[in-house]
Amino acid sequence: MIRRWSAFLAAAIAALVLGTAAVPAQAAPARDDSNTEAVYFVKGYSKGSPPGANCKTYWKPATTAFPQWGWQGKLHTVGFYTRDRGCSVTIARRGTDASLRTLGRALAKDIYRRHTSKGKSVDLVGHSMGGLIVRAALTGVQQKLPGWPTKLYVEDVVTLGTPHDGLSTLAGIGCSLAYGTRQCQDMRHESSFLDWAAQSPQGTQGTDWTLIGAADDDVVDDSALRMSASHDVWYPGSNGWSHGALTDITTGTYAMNYRNWPTPPLETQNGAAPIRAAMNALYWEKDW
Repeated sequence: MIRRWSAFLAAAIAALVLGTAAVPAQAAPARDDSNTEAVYFVKGYSKGSPPGANCKTYWKPATTAFPQWGWQGKLHTVGFYTRDRGCSVTIARRGTDASLRTLGRALAKDIYRRHTSKGKSVDLVGHSMGGLIVRAALTGVQQKLPGWPTKLYVEDVVTLGTPHDGLSTLAGIGCSLAYGTRQCQDMRHESSFLDWAAQSPQGTQGTDWTLIGAADDDVVDDSALRMSASHDVWYPGSNGWSHGALTDITTGTYAMNYRNWPTPPLETQNGAAPIRAAMNALYWEKDW
């Protein structure tokens, strides 16, 4: 009996030393496209020295409307600048010198710590540069880069006015001339960051991407749709929307062009407001 236990103990110690202990791998949660997922709202670029924004104000239309429409999951608003305030999650305390890769890695770590490590999946909504931070977070995981989590459970991503192919010409020049920051450099057309960031990068269980843009957004223009994705939404015409309006509009109906790839694009005069379209994309996936 003593010999048997000694052999068992020796084998157990060897397994631990060699990293071969038989620990069952945790399976990724099945996609359920429910309204119970936690949602991370990731804001965009902030001007100023030091930069900063109030997350409660920035995302108030969305965080107010989602629960009114029946969303039951926890809503996180993400801060990363030195003077960001009112944010429920802080992934960094940096200035505009922080690269989008750095912020993406920090976001991935937070999602892993709060949710993936506990077997839970999340949805992500990024506005403007925030969509690039989301893209960086998933790219690092997909490419299995050092410093990123080994897995990430992200079911759905929606980006609102994100410069997937770089800022518009005028906005890019303005950002570079006025600020010349690392984040401005990362958002330039054909930047090294945009060359690195994957097209619709995937989480461990697969990730469904929806891109939303508007013709009136002269900061981003159609760069908002210049990435391969399963779904895209375009608001044509003259609604008079600023770049920031995409996070503010929750009610009303609007002319909309939309596509669920690979089916042909469709048009409607009764499309949902941008924030409503974003929630629909998180919830109903292909049927939204």
